[in-house]
Amino acid sequence: MATKAKKNSHPVVEQPSPKADAWTIHVQSKLVELESVKAASDRKWGENRLTTLVSSETREKFWTQNSRLVSAMNAKDKEKFDSSLAGMIRAYGVLDQMATDDGCEPADAAIPRIEWEMQNGQTMVVVRTVTEAVTIQRQRQELANHHIWSMQELEALLADPRMQEVIKIKALVPTAQLTSFKPTDNFKPGGATGFDDFVDDLTFSDNDTMDYKFNSKQAERFKDGSI
Repeated sequence: MATKAKKNSHPVVEQPSPKADAWTIHVQSKLVELESVKAASDRKWGENRLTTLVSSETREKFWTQNSRLVSAMNAKDKEKFDSSLAGMIRAYGVLDQMATDDGCEPADAAIPRIEWEMQNGQTMVVVRTVTEAVTIQRQRQELANHHIWSMQELEALLADPRMQEVIKIKALVPTAQLTSFKPTDNFKPGGATGFDDFVDDLTFSDNDTMDYKFNSKQAERFKDGSI
């Protein structure tokens, strides 16, 4: 069960394991309701943007209510948990109405986009074109410009020789996910296999959530298409 969350963020949903106890199953099941409300809010207003559109007093009340929810989870108090979660759902409705009444502009639905909350709590936005990125920059003053990207820009980044080598490595393990990329001064594409300089520079995780580091010696077996 997830009880840790970023500051002022409500607890996230995690699917309980088959051996989960009744309390964990109840909590995660109810959190789905809250997550659904937040997802609808983020689609309408932008990732975590709604709380920035209301007064400080209202924002403080919203975060206080969230603290009650977290406290009830930690105390395993079912009655208080159910009550505080219902309060959070109502709170989203109150904030939505206040932002609407104040004439706040929802996120531009005409621009397809992906909004992602990063580990540092800031929001990254990915759109299709540079023109759309510029439009988002003008409309969403709360976003940091260096976190707004277009697919055009990402395509250019992926075309870099170093990233092309990363793509080749990822292709060797179809279920792998790149979890960190920290190139050193010695990080250079090429070499006998094309992968020689990548040892310990990349960290992957597979479906079993185990770290995977590329083994250039093992890759040698693939050099001529052999196994």
